[in-house]
Amino acid sequence: MRRPPDPRLWRRWRGSMIAVLIAGSAGQGVIPNLASAAQGSGPIDQAEHRLDAANLAAQHHAAAAAAAQRAARIADAQAAALVSSEITAAATLRETQDQTALIVAKLDRLTTATAAARAKLEADAAAIAPLLPLIARLALHPAATLLAADAAPGKAAEGALVMQGITREIGQRAASLRRARRRYAHLSTALTAQQAALTLSITTQQAQEAVLQRRIAAVRQQAATLSARHAAEAREASADAAQARSLVGLIGRLRHQQAQAAAARARAAAARIPAPAGNLPKSLSGAPVAGTLVRGFGQASAAGPATGDTFAATPGAVVTAACTGNVVFAQPFQSYGKLMIIDCGQGYDFVMAGFDRFDAAVGQTVRAGQPVGSMARYDPHDPGNQPRLYVELRHHGAAIDPAGHFGAGAAAR
Repeated sequence: MRRPPDPRLWRRWRGSMIAVLIAGSAGQGVIPNLASAAQGSGPIDQAEHRLDAANLAAQHHAAAAAAAQRAARIADAQAAALVSSEITAAATLRETQDQTALIVAKLDRLTTATAAARAKLEADAAAIAPLLPLIARLALHPAATLLAADAAPGKAAEGALVMQGITREIGQRAASLRRARRRYAHLSTALTAQQAALTLSITTQQAQEAVLQRRIAAVRQQAATLSARHAAEAREASADAAQARSLVGLIGRLRHQQAQAAAARARAAAARIPAPAGNLPKSLSGAPVAGTLVRGFGQASAAGPATGDTFAATPGAVVTAACTGNVVFAQPFQSYGKLMIIDCGQGYDFVMAGFDRFDAAVGQTVRAGQPVGSMARYDPHDPGNQPRLYVELRHHGAAIDPAGHFGAGAAAR
């Protein structure tokens, strides 16, 4: 005798049944509700995909903003270093300029002193110019010159001595002037060289400063660009984060709406199924097939206590629905042969296996006692080949005793 499926196998049956119903019978019974429920996750899936994309974009923009901020800080540091270089170059130029200023001041003082000495020398030279012939004669012929003079000898000698003193002073002043001129010429040469060096230094410094200024401008422009990029990326990251928060709220609302819709569909489906008596499926006045009960629920079998009833059916017997409900599965299943499941509502399901033919289709609503199939014909002289109908009642997937749910008049219990 076949042993009915355990609860885990039962869940597999129901999963297979739902898949078959959604794929092939979406227009009958409660199946549109099942199909709608399966399709209702589309907007949520789309919103979740958008949420993932928004989160990834927010992460990307946040990383880009951080990188731009780091680059901007580096550019600011480079600009500060270039300004320091500019300050150092200016200080070096200032030292050269200070040295040149000292030389210029010395040269100015020397020029003034030289001019004064030249003026004094020229005045003295002009004063003694008329006496130069006499001085030259005295120098060459002092005795003859004095004897030829008309003055007294004493006065003549005194005048000669005076002229000699003046001559010596003029000579000393002339020598001082010559030294001043040489000093002036030396300083002029030094000043010229220093001025050339200063001009070269200024030119070099200006060229370097121009390059430095261009580098500073470029670095500052880069820093400004990076700062702007950082601000833009930060705004994009904030916008993406806001979109992600909005999508989270949207997903929550969609799921809430989906749950409400599913509950509404469940209520509508329950309303279409006739309510059973009490908490149990509506019973029959007899077993779902004519024949003899050969093993009842809980009786010992090779596989352990039976979880359903097994009937030995009469030749070609009609099988009727054991409750009012919807046919949710009707096809061959593993070693059970043709198997039908009727959803009776409120978690109850009748399972019947061993059909020769189905007369009800998946998704069809049947009433208690309505024919749903038939058993195989057999040779009445060979009872060993009598067809068997296995009937099982499950509540929320757990097998329960179907006795009493067929009603009075069950076959030979």
